[in-house]
Amino acid sequence: MRPTCLRRWRAASFAIVITAVATACADNDDGANTLPSVTLLATTTTSTTTTVPPSTVAPVTTAAPDTTTASTEATVAPTTAPPTTAVDPAVEALLLTPSGVGAAEFGADPDGVIGYVSSFLGDPTNDTGWIDPLSIGACAGTEIRLVSWGTLTLQFGDASNVVQGRRHLYAYQYGVDGEVGAPPVGLATPEGVTVGSSVFDLGAAYPGVVLNPEDDFVAPNFYVNDNLRGFLTGLNDDAVVTVILGGIGCGE
Repeated sequence: MRPTCLRRWRAASFAIVITAVATACADNDDGANTLPSVTLLATTTTSTTTTVPPSTVAPVTTAAPDTTTASTEATVAPTTAPPTTAVDPAVEALLLTPSGVGAAEFGADPDGVIGYVSSFLGDPTNDTGWIDPLSIGACAGTEIRLVSWGTLTLQFGDASNVVQGRRHLYAYQYGVDGEVGAPPVGLATPEGVTVGSSVFDLGAAYPGVVLNPEDDFVAPNFYVNDNLRGFLTGLNDDAVVTVILGGIGCGE
């Protein structure tokens, strides 16, 4: 191979070169028009590793929090307000008096009384409507009506010791014998006597109260006046009130 061709061959920059140099080197020493032999050159690529000197900057170290240090903050217990029990407005408004129930006095118009009591206790749980008095008992007049809210029953009629000839409220009953604690709970007299009050408390509220033992027809009972009386479980101090009656009811 001519030196010129060799220089050209060595000047190639490929890693593995297979080059036909027939055109450039056609005239060999013999003058024959033949291709020179091809030599495969494998170039070894030397990897150059650049070593970076270690940094002279000190590494930043994040210190873990000191868990051994006691907290100096005071722990304040949450303040809880004591629960309050709202007083049922009916307990304060619907006082059981010798003259009626709250602002509804004996002799008042039935519709007005029913609306008034319903504003505290809700709709009546029972209403007989206007019926024949004899269907109830020996009642005066030509018609009678009983309206109840649980164990509170109001009696209406067109004849009583209060009014004659027109419909009106004339009596009430609060409580049912043997059902102490039935709703509406807590209705009371102005002196604080209610269903469940003891005979001792009854005597303290009404020093002149009369206690009557049971007989063949009537359970033990108490008498404050004609318009305020009721029934008891007994006459001893720890016996309790079971029924409070106001006004003079039907057949009394």
